[in-house]
Amino acid sequence: MAFKIIKYKSKKIKVLWENCGDCHAVFDPDPLILRINPNLSKEMMAKTLFHEIWHIICWINKININKIGEEKTALLSEEFIPILKKNPKLKKIINEYLR
Repeated sequence: MAFKIIKYKSKKIKVLWENCGDCHAVFDPDPLILRINPNLSKEMMAKTLFHEIWHIICWINKININKIGEEKTALLSEEFIPILKKNPKLKKIINEYLR
């Protein structure tokens, strides 16, 4: 796949592209490994990446997302996809800012 490491703050999360059983992906904070099923559709891959990045952000910033639960975490983190798909100008501006 396209990348093997996600860098955030002073951390480096190793990315492994492999089957995750019943899950699309799994973030293991100890030893900082993100496992992602490489066989997801493009849209499911994007949703999964936003979802797992949300887990990484919360863990590194010591935010207990267990208080809101996995379902709300999924709902909130995955909502970036429909917003960006329905707003191509917004997506374009974000892409330009990231260059």
